[in-house]
Amino acid sequence: MKVRKSVFWPTVIISVVFFACYMISPKSFDYALSKLNSLCTQNLGWFFLCICLFMVVVSFIVLFSKFGKEKIGGKDAKPMLSTWNWFSIVLCTTIAAGLIFWGSSEPLYHLMAPPEFLNIEPGSYSASIFSMTTMFLHWVLTPYAIYSVPALMFAYAVYNQGKQFSYSSCMVNVLPSLGKPKSSAFIDTICVFSTVMGMVASLGQGILSVAGGLAETINVKSGTAVWTVVGVSLVIVFTLSACSGVLKGIKWISNVNITFLIIMMACIFLLGPTTYIVQLAFESAGVYIDNFFTRSLMLGAGTDNTWSYYWTVSTFANWAAWAPITGMFLGKISYGQSVRKFMLINFVASSICSGIWVSIFGGTAIHMQIKEGIDLYDTMLTLGTESAMYEMLKNLPLGFILIPLLVISVYLSFVTAADSTTNALGDLCCTDKETESQRRKPKEKSLKSVKAVWGILIGVMAIILISSNGVAGIKMLSVIAGFPAMILLLISGISLLKVTINYKKTEEKDYEKVTHRNGL
Repeated sequence: MKVRKSVFWPTVIISVVFFACYMISPKSFDYALSKLNSLCTQNLGWFFLCICLFMVVVSFIVLFSKFGKEKIGGKDAKPMLSTWNWFSIVLCTTIAAGLIFWGSSEPLYHLMAPPEFLNIEPGSYSASIFSMTTMFLHWVLTPYAIYSVPALMFAYAVYNQGKQFSYSSCMVNVLPSLGKPKSSAFIDTICVFSTVMGMVASLGQGILSVAGGLAETINVKSGTAVWTVVGVSLVIVFTLSACSGVLKGIKWISNVNITFLIIMMACIFLLGPTTYIVQLAFESAGVYIDNFFTRSLMLGAGTDNTWSYYWTVSTFANWAAWAPITGMFLGKISYGQSVRKFMLINFVASSICSGIWVSIFGGTAIHMQIKEGIDLYDTMLTLGTESAMYEMLKNLPLGFILIPLLVISVYLSFVTAADSTTNALGDLCCTDKETESQRRKPKEKSLKSVKAVWGILIGVMAIILISSNGVAGIKMLSVIAGFPAMILLLISGISLLKVTINYKKTEEKDYEKVTHRNGL
């Protein structure tokens, strides 16, 4: 086992230089980052949205196709995880701290500041429907399609087609030249850099959420010192967990975390405006389904309004930044599962759970804002985005219990996501010699030192980012990281579509190729 120098060192150097420039001249770098962010969103936003919609279409085609009966790893492959452990890891990995961070605050933004070009009165009934349908758009089907497509393509390429452990394996069905060593290293470098930027942004959200909770529970003022302590502790925990192996630390943390998340949802659903939550969720779901294609491609062309770019495009870009590496991890742990079951767990079940979460937390926050006269929106603008969730919990019965519970959930959610991602980063940055038959079985292969390096770098960069630019810097970084990842996702989606249509022929050719190489 050794470090894959062609991937590890370029991404480390680029990341260090990137943030060194940030520290040397924060204002100039912020200006450049802002310009680059505007260039990506306002000129290429349509491209982002088209690719994301394509991911959804591909996901449904795969789900209902004959390809669904195929087994990842071949007909004799045995699942490496039970269904419950697999689902808990998938859910906790994909939700991360992001959904908890934005679960109550984002609906309030859409409720009180809807895009002007839609002529919706802030705080009105129409605004509440718009707010919830926007949450469904940003957090339900589309993001899980963004994860599921590359994850399934990677799993099938490595475990069924005997290709190398590289993201380029997701794309060689479309562009065979990408399978060459130099091309493969280049693709993996893009994946690593995009994911590192995404992880920095997500860690920043996690730090702000945990720090906000500590301010509510033990009366510690949220600031740079607290952010540093929280960030360091998060990095230590997820790095140690990642080094313990995919079937050890992450499985235990996911099982504990899923319990906390279920308790949180149940408590808020029962203690909050239960009837209103159900009614708003059902009505909004109907509007969301009815207008899915319209909303998925909405940019507000010709209005000079940047709402779609700041929210929908940047949110999808954040998912895209994580997708290649997270997809590789999700594909890695799916060994022995059928393609259809993979899509049911990663795409359908995860979307439903995310929808339930935003319905409960978003519905409660909206009810407090427009029905109970509790101005969560003003609190959020005054004290920071992370304050909305805690202010909401304070106004519920047993809030003094729910707030510490939420802090634990945020902490564990990020640890789970960072653990899985660090595992995949380590795998891409390491290499060893293995036969085609060995590639068909999942294995722990990354160096612990590589995982530790990434953990430390990501922690330092996240603390610097939130200390200097807060949530705005997080969103900009997500968009910039997501753009190169979008290209990779598009090719992966085309590749999976090609495999789905021609899987019988592809399977026969791959079987002959692999057996020939192994002398069978």
